[in-house]
Amino acid sequence: MEKKRSGSDVLIRLENLCKSFDNEAILKSVNLYIRDKEFVTLLGPSGCGKTTILRCIAGFEEPDSGDVTFEGKSILDTPTHKRPINTVFQKYALFPHLNVFDNVAFGLRIKKVPEAEIRPKVMKMLAMVDLKGYEKRPIAKLSGGQQQRVAIARALVNMPRLLLLDEPLGALDLKLRKDMQLELKQLHRQSGITFLYVTHDQEEALTMSDTIVVMKSGTIQQIGSPQDIYNEPANAFVADFIGESNIFDAQMKEDRKVLLCGAEFDCVDPMPAPFVDAVIRPEDVIVTKPEEGTVIGHVEASLFKGVHYEMTVSCGGETWIIHSTVSAAVGENIGMRVDPENIHIMKKMFPDTVNRIEATVTAEKNEQGLVEVSFDEKSFLLPLESEYAEEDKISFAVSPEDVELCDGDDADFEGVLDSVVWKGSYYEMILLSGSRRWLIKSQMDEQAGSEVFFRLREGALRLVKGDAK
Repeated sequence: MEKKRSGSDVLIRLENLCKSFDNEAILKSVNLYIRDKEFVTLLGPSGCGKTTILRCIAGFEEPDSGDVTFEGKSILDTPTHKRPINTVFQKYALFPHLNVFDNVAFGLRIKKVPEAEIRPKVMKMLAMVDLKGYEKRPIAKLSGGQQQRVAIARALVNMPRLLLLDEPLGALDLKLRKDMQLELKQLHRQSGITFLYVTHDQEEALTMSDTIVVMKSGTIQQIGSPQDIYNEPANAFVADFIGESNIFDAQMKEDRKVLLCGAEFDCVDPMPAPFVDAVIRPEDVIVTKPEEGTVIGHVEASLFKGVHYEMTVSCGGETWIIHSTVSAAVGENIGMRVDPENIHIMKKMFPDTVNRIEATVTAEKNEQGLVEVSFDEKSFLLPLESEYAEEDKISFAVSPEDVELCDGDDADFEGVLDSVVWKGSYYEMILLSGSRRWLIKSQMDEQAGSEVFFRLREGALRLVKGDAK
């Protein structure tokens, strides 16, 4: 997926980039381009492939396939030190035996820049990162934020065409992180250098970026400006990852009319499919008197957050999160409505409402009337009425509620969570197990990317109507 952007000022391009470690695909045919002087952020959960992209661009990793081009020319065969690229790591990798000046000057001296030119360059860069007067200070005498500035100055002083930043604020406390976000954006404007920034922190991405690239499981989910990503998420994963969202299972009744929480809401989207995800941001819910709302909710909790009240409201078996300047007491009933343009309709990430299974009969009906069927190297004994012969194929449906996360000793299968989204009253999970994708509805709070064990509840395998002989 590559954002359609105009202009010929493309600095770097990734073309069908693939990378695996230990037979696990980390990057899956990634296509992306970055324009000159742009501030681009790769955003996503741990393990989604963000840092691997940076390492392939820098030359620390070689992709299995695909290409990395710089101003239209491949740089895969260009050694790391000859690429016009510098990297700032989360661990700053400063030289403890050198003072601030010598740390910043190190790259220039490696390039054999004359000493007469080094000093003005270093002093200019120290002033830019607000460390003027610190040039003789030992590294050990600096705070974490000051060390981070030294690392950035050392990377920028060589004036690379592209600066890669791999979660450089991760080691800082919250206040310092917020300060450094603003300073990094200012440095980007002053230097005119292209920044490619990696983070899992949505606030960092929204605060600093010209363009955000949201990633999941080695693939790009959406590319856009911070405003586009927040206001028009491409799918439930993006909506859940970027800011707080109410994400509901919904049904399109017709174009621009959606049924959710038992009521019909007007929206601005045509019908992409009968069953959809409806995304409503907490700040877009309008609190009214009960009789004036599209739906009526019951306030379960209310917290004052300084500029708004955050309310947890139950409605039609779903839980709504509302940010409003209108307060309501716990236990009170309120009306809720949403303007049509603030309801975002999206196709579901899992195309069906159940898990479809094709199993093979591996043993005919026994004395107890049970037939053995197998799929994904697991066998089940089922009380099927019809007679089946070995090697017959039978289709089953498994409800998402009948797939249960469990301990390894009790498991039928194991896999990796590809996506976890809170849907108001449960977590909707998409789980990868071998070549199969499972849809799960669970109360357990697990993180995307986690390795998990799961089993099928008793009676979960339901014969698809019309499949019985």
